[in-house]
Amino acid sequence: MISATVLICCSDTRRRKKLSSLLLGMGMNIVAEAADAPHALRLARSSKPGLVVVDIEQYDFKEMEAAAIIAKERLAPVLLVTVPHQQNIIDAANENYGMSFVIKPITQWSLESAVYNALAAYRKMSELEREINTLKNTLETRKLVEKAKHILMRDLKISEPEAFRRLQKQSMDKGVPMKNLAEAILLNDDLKKS
Repeated sequence: MISATVLICCSDTRRRKKLSSLLLGMGMNIVAEAADAPHALRLARSSKPGLVVVDIEQYDFKEMEAAAIIAKERLAPVLLVTVPHQQNIIDAANENYGMSFVIKPITQWSLESAVYNALAAYRKMSELEREINTLKNTLETRKLVEKAKHILMRDLKISEPEAFRRLQKQSMDKGVPMKNLAEAILLNDDLKKS
């Protein structure tokens, strides 16, 4: 059983109820249902579902646009339910890691497999995104600290290890992250120059 909160978007009430029934059978919790794309987008922003399932019979620009926005804003992973031979829908899902698809006719097993894969891919990509952001922040901090060290070396006429040691000590004594301390030194240097 997969545990997640789900928002279903489907214009056809009968298909929406069938999807809901299949998802409930998997142990999912349906938090909202929408009959059209704009409503689905509003609900995705307000209800913060763990998964958005969009049933698309034929290519519908509004539904695809809403699905793409939900995926782009990282509101939730999006699972597109579509009919065979809808290459443009499949291409759209392949272009965005937050979107995946399942082809009709849907069975409990095919839906469960698609949901599991959509959630796993989204989780993995989110973790990679966090790692990338952490590495970017670390690199940015190092660049700022390097610049701050050179300012201290120039102004105080001290060695590089001594400049780094002073930055470290100030950071610990004041409880200020090295990045913030380095930014303050750079700002002070800019103010002196102007």
